[in-house]
Amino acid sequence: MTAVDHRRPTARDTVAAEWTKLAGLPRNRRTAAGAVALALLVAALFCLTFGATTGVPLAEQPVFDVLTAGLLGVDAAALVLAVLAAAGAGGEYATGMIRTTFTATPSRGRVLVARALVSAAASWAVSLAAAVGAALVSLLVLWLSGLPAWDATEPAVWRVVLGASLMGPFYALAAVALADLTRSTGGGVAGVAALLVAPTVAGWLPGGQAVVPFLPGEAVHVLAGITGSGQGHASPWSALLVLAVWAVALLLPALGANRRRDT
Repeated sequence: MTAVDHRRPTARDTVAAEWTKLAGLPRNRRTAAGAVALALLVAALFCLTFGATTGVPLAEQPVFDVLTAGLLGVDAAALVLAVLAAAGAGGEYATGMIRTTFTATPSRGRVLVARALVSAAASWAVSLAAAVGAALVSLLVLWLSGLPAWDATEPAVWRVVLGASLMGPFYALAAVALADLTRSTGGGVAGVAALLVAPTVAGWLPGGQAVVPFLPGEAVHVLAGITGSGQGHASPWSALLVLAVWAVALLLPALGANRRRDT
């Protein structure tokens, strides 16, 4: 007769369970691969049209600007990863599987935090691959155009690549929190979409530029070195603080709502 393990699941067990649910589905792995492919496609599109959209020929553009244009492809990958994260959280409410999850792990806060951390970690790995790939696309465009390439030994190059890779994990975490709060995939996706367009909308409003430095997208740009300290945050550390405050502000309402719900 097989013995039944009645011990309460640990935090490690919960993280392992969330990782299995995320990485175990072939559909999720295909989506992650698709996010990287989309990043490369968008990077090529932005680099090839950079001269036309800015009104300055590509040959006259600083090579660093071409690199940052290519890294806009990572933003497209981040949106795909956010949808994937929201679907993982909101989908359990839609199918009723959330009851099984909470039966196995009664600590609802632990489930939410584990899911957010796993989604963020997986999204960072995919985003890093997308960022490196997008950077190489910009390098290829420069090479095919007969132009000098950016210097891979420059710290600023690696800073912008690593900084761009932070977009995916932050928005994946936001998607999990918002999907859990609204108990729907759509709520998570809509919330992330609002955060993504917030800097643009704020720029249209009177006095909106004063708000932009405190938005997560701008904080990532500061960390990446795309936005200088004089243009926004006082330092990369304050930008990191902005992201941390946003993460806590998104997770706390979801944690509170979880404690008050029956399911």
